[in-house]
Amino acid sequence: MNNLLKFHRRWLCWSMLIQSLLIVALGLSYFFLPDFTGFFYISIGLVTVFLVYDFIVSIVFNAKTYSAKGKTELTSAEVMGNEINEAYNFGEIGIAITNRDNDILWVNEFLSSRCPDIVDRKILDVFPSLSSLETSESSLKVKVTYESHTYLVEKIKDVRLYFFKDITEFENVDNYNSKVTPAIGYFTIDNYFDVQMNVSDEAKFADMVSALNVLFHNFSEKYSAMVRRVKEDRYFFITTKENYDKLYLDKFAIVDDVRNAFPNGFTISIGVSYGFDNFAKLSDLASSALDVALSRGGDQTVISPFGSSLIYIGGKTELKPARNRVKMRTISHSLLTILESYKKILIMGHDNADFDAIGSSLGAYLLCRHVNVNAKICWEDQLVEDKCRVAIQSQYTESEMDHIFIGYKDAMDWIDNDTLLLMVDHNNPRISMFPEIVKKMSNIAIVDHHRPGSVVINNPVFTGVDTSASSASELFTSYIIYSPDDIDIDQRTATFLLSGIALDTHSFRERTTMLTFEAGSELKNFNADSGKVDDFMKENLEEYRQKISILNSAETPYYGAMITSSPDTDIVNQIILATVATESVNIRGISVAFCIGRVGEHEVKVSARSDGTVNCQFIMEKMGGGGHFTMAACAYQDLKVDEVKEKLKHILNDYLDDATVKK
Repeated sequence: MNNLLKFHRRWLCWSMLIQSLLIVALGLSYFFLPDFTGFFYISIGLVTVFLVYDFIVSIVFNAKTYSAKGKTELTSAEVMGNEINEAYNFGEIGIAITNRDNDILWVNEFLSSRCPDIVDRKILDVFPSLSSLETSESSLKVKVTYESHTYLVEKIKDVRLYFFKDITEFENVDNYNSKVTPAIGYFTIDNYFDVQMNVSDEAKFADMVSALNVLFHNFSEKYSAMVRRVKEDRYFFITTKENYDKLYLDKFAIVDDVRNAFPNGFTISIGVSYGFDNFAKLSDLASSALDVALSRGGDQTVISPFGSSLIYIGGKTELKPARNRVKMRTISHSLLTILESYKKILIMGHDNADFDAIGSSLGAYLLCRHVNVNAKICWEDQLVEDKCRVAIQSQYTESEMDHIFIGYKDAMDWIDNDTLLLMVDHNNPRISMFPEIVKKMSNIAIVDHHRPGSVVINNPVFTGVDTSASSASELFTSYIIYSPDDIDIDQRTATFLLSGIALDTHSFRERTTMLTFEAGSELKNFNADSGKVDDFMKENLEEYRQKISILNSAETPYYGAMITSSPDTDIVNQIILATVATESVNIRGISVAFCIGRVGEHEVKVSARSDGTVNCQFIMEKMGGGGHFTMAACAYQDLKVDEVKEKLKHILNDYLDDATVKK
């Protein structure tokens, strides 16, 4: 074919040259022989010869070209017909062509054998998953499954051509590998040593441990897990991702099994991780997840998938107090040692600071003075709850306020690299009074009684999170009275510490333990004024009216759950929301209560309270908030009160049963 084309080009060039020379010769003859009369006939003859010649050459060339092309196409067709189907079958590649209406016009032999009778059908009816290829503008590959086979499909849009590559074997191998990848975890007995101390009979305690080991053995049998004891109170286990999925579907039922098997006895926490092939990395993630579970109060499971956020399961019971005088003395000494190692201490409560935040801040300030460290308490009038602000300003002079407290701008100038930030009554940096300062600080200590959520401080220099305490004020009172040093509490500090405890326990009616009353008793020994505490807590008439108005909106969409809300046009103090939720729980038949109100121009808040049979924190975490077992909250920006209420109802519909403690 190429030789024919070359020959034709050469012949055409010579032909055009000869014809051009003849035309030139004829023109010259006409110029030099003007009297000759036969030029017309000669011109007609030459044109006729040229036309006939070109016609014959064209006919001959086209005939030879057609013949050569036919031979080439015949050879190609023979090769394609004999070999291409075998290539497609060997590579397990299917081809489909559609028209503009997505009707299948043609499929190759491989696809026809796998998917018979699909010609003339809509391709999206046969393979619905291909809809993403129709809407995508860029090149995209989609997995589809048809009659137990999986294909990777790519489309060439310009010609409406689909390529189907069978990847069933690869998928099976990938699924198998996914099932057998490791899942590593740790059990820990939350209260092993406390139970050991409380059970005087060693034989009885040994029987309890044996019964617990039986539960772990049953766990091993059921989920094909290897379980090994690594410490007195800690166990290690390893299983496959397939068995982990069964565990997850069962919601790690062994946590409930242990709790039910040992009433008022053992509870366990679990940390587990998966999704990576490095055993050491998974072990570290599982250990960290276990630490989070313990910091949240124990009796729950925390899952740390590699590269993903933590998942919480359980946490339906309150942590029983694990504090004793020896332990509190050790923690107090540790805190004092850390405080005196810094030149400056900045003490910070949470946003809209209440009596517990300010009371515990004053307790921290007292400890700083004891170790002769310069300390300041963060303060902004608009970021302190109204009653607390009025109470502080009534008890401290202006000069004392300037000496003890510090505002945002001054605090930014005051802190340096040798300053410790002490966060009190909260552990979430997002709700700190000055979040911008928290971001700048590298040395942070925490003293709190709330369960940590998903947002925490990384690597704090001191962590005093005790979820069994009623309040941060109780913790600081314990640090002071059990300190190795003899520390006196001045009357005003004692009064505000007592106010913090009274606020979070609702005047010692809820969430109290023996240690709570002991802290209150010690504060009275330091002349804490309970009369002033009552006066600090009094409501004004407008607050009382607003509270009654919100209570009148009460509805009970689910059994034992009550929702109240204020009109979207009203700005409500957060304390009012908390008070209404608390009083709602005191109504007979109400186990959990939620109060919703607008607390700012762009912010709506939900305050949640329960009587101990429902985990408020679990529900509020599902709404993006957090808190404590019986007291929690969440906030939304740029939403209406009714919109937040609908969100809450959906969450309750999905998770109220999970959050309820089964008896």
